[in-house]
Amino acid sequence: MSQMAATGARTRPIRIAVLARRPLLVTALRALMAAEAELEAVGVADSRPQLLRLLDEQEPRVVLIDDSDPGWETGDILRAVVARGGGPAAVVLVDRCVDETALEHLRAGADGFVLHDAALSEIATAIRAVSDGYAVLPPPLTRRLVDLLVRRGPAQVAVEQVPQVATLTSREREIFDLIAAGMSNSEVAQELVLSEKTVKFHVSNLLRKLGVRSRAQAIVRAWDRGVLAGPRGGGF
Repeated sequence: MSQMAATGARTRPIRIAVLARRPLLVTALRALMAAEAELEAVGVADSRPQLLRLLDEQEPRVVLIDDSDPGWETGDILRAVVARGGGPAAVVLVDRCVDETALEHLRAGADGFVLHDAALSEIATAIRAVSDGYAVLPPPLTRRLVDLLVRRGPAQVAVEQVPQVATLTSREREIFDLIAAGMSNSEVAQELVLSEKTVKFHVSNLLRKLGVRSRAQAIVRAWDRGVLAGPRGGGF
């Protein structure tokens, strides 16, 4: 995965809502959360209305969405989650063979992706990472998304022509370029000789200014508007 969060012991478990209907998947996810002290399942929904009720009643930190189910359109679900404001981070379970759908899910509000055939431990790692504000992209999907972005090749525009990006300070822009290269907060701190706490402060500010919730969404938005030359390195 492209970003891993280094966290210490948590004082409270991460509350998770699941949107899935496949019995084997639901059983596996319930077993995972029962075995992980840091994870707490607040409910499993099998429809959009049920999920939205869970979000209102339980206020989970993370929502896990099965993208392969024909019973819902994942992009619509993600937009509904984002529209609530201050809502949970979203992890989407996707097939190995993806197309531009994954890119659209990023635009809609996805914070991370996990392949359907991934180990349960990878799902747990992704949940922890997005809960801590990281973008999570498995390497095969990262490569595919980079290829899609490069193939689209948007025209370059001046930073000043994109209002949200133009509001970034020089330091925030510098950090933005580094996280676009796939660096974690600790790596950015080392590169710029800053404390990790300072980097986290700047990352939070730049995400707020760009009107997005995650690094991945920030990079895709800037790329779409021609501000970035394209993702560098191994991922977002």
